[in-house]
Amino acid sequence: MKRGIVIVVAVLFAAGCIQRIERKPDGFDEKKVSAACELIIAGFQKELTGELVKAMTEGGPEKAIAVCAVKAPEIADRYSQLPGIDIRRVSLQMRNPDIVPDRYELSVLSQFATTSHDEARIASVLARDSGDVKRFRYIKEIKTGQLCLRCHGDPGAFSLALKKTLKEKYPGDRAVGYRLDASRGAYSVTVIYPDAQATVTRLLTENAR
Repeated sequence: MKRGIVIVVAVLFAAGCIQRIERKPDGFDEKKVSAACELIIAGFQKELTGELVKAMTEGGPEKAIAVCAVKAPEIADRYSQLPGIDIRRVSLQMRNPDIVPDRYELSVLSQFATTSHDEARIASVLARDSGDVKRFRYIKEIKTGQLCLRCHGDPGAFSLALKKTLKEKYPGDRAVGYRLDASRGAYSVTVIYPDAQATVTRLLTENAR
């Protein structure tokens, strides 16, 4: 009888060990991952704004259109080369027809568009958690700034040169008619764990210096 009890206890202990191994922390911390997303978005935004201001100074809105068409995707691709990271800009009124919001992005963008708020809003969700792999979505609203209005505002105020450039590059353009501070779209970041663990750690460490 004692031998049977010992066997049962051993089996239960082994089962408990297996359970603890399965629940071993994978390093995912939503607050830290969200902070890393903010750093990526801030870097993207700063670099793109710098390119736009430079283009506006050198050639006006017509040259800025080229920046959005070429430089913005290049910046997004560069950040998306970070392990476990993907970032892009999305909108309900896209200028680039090749960029189509997915279901989650559409739901968030629709909420942003039908409600108002002074500050840029954020939405996030742990879209998948299979135990081994986590897929975290982080979306930050893009507000229409004064600079944006030069190419995204009232088309009736656009110069003939700008209208021609838009027609040539984006014949089906819908990204116009925005007002100052209106919700114009969002930065959409997807973080895959554990692939992004080293990336998140490095970003937070560098920012803390």
